[in-house]
Order: sequence, then structure tokens, then C-alpha cells
Amino acid sequence: MPLSTTLSDAALVERSWRDPEDFALLFDRHAGHIHRYVARRLGDDTADDVVSETFLTAFRQRRDYDTARLGALPWLYGIATNFIRRHQRAEIHRYKPAFRVIPVF
Repeated sequence: MPLSTTLSDAALVERSWRDPEDFALLFDRHAGHIHRYVARRLGDDTADDVVSETFLTAFRQRRDYDTARLGALPWLYGIATNFIRRHQRAEIHRYKPAFRVIPVF
């Protein structure tokens, strides 16, 4: 059996501490879930970028991951949610000036 199906998320994260390439197995396991979550909130076009940012952040913070957790998916959802909020705030900030100039009849 391949490692991606036999090891827990915590074990994959721990293995990635020594062998960073093993983090790709976690990406393969959960990227689809995260992509659907983000796409429902921001659309498909933006979802690819947010998923990339999510996994890059998770990779950089993998030593902070609590290996006592049952799975990494809630951790990844949390990271993705932060990027979704950041994206929504930036979008609101970009469109605020436009709403000020549009005449109201």
C-alpha cells in the first residue's frame, strides 16, 4: 500500500519534518477538499491561488502542527479561511471608492 493511504495526517506531517517531499502526500490527500471549500466562497478562478497559498503556509508552519490532532483537514480549513477573509477584505477595499462615485438616483 502507498504511504498516502496507510499513514495518518499527523504521521505525514512528522515525516515532512525530515523529508519535505512527503508533504506532497498531504496535498494530494486534501487539496480537492480545500479547493471545493474555497471555490464555493470565492469562485474557481481565485480558488487555485488560495489553495496554493494555503498549502504553502501549511508547509511553512508544519513544525507548529499539533500531531495529537486526528487529522490535518481542520487545520487546513482554518488556514484557507484566513486567506478567504483576507481576499474578501481586499476586494471590499478595492471596490469602496467605486461606490463613492456612483450616483444614487
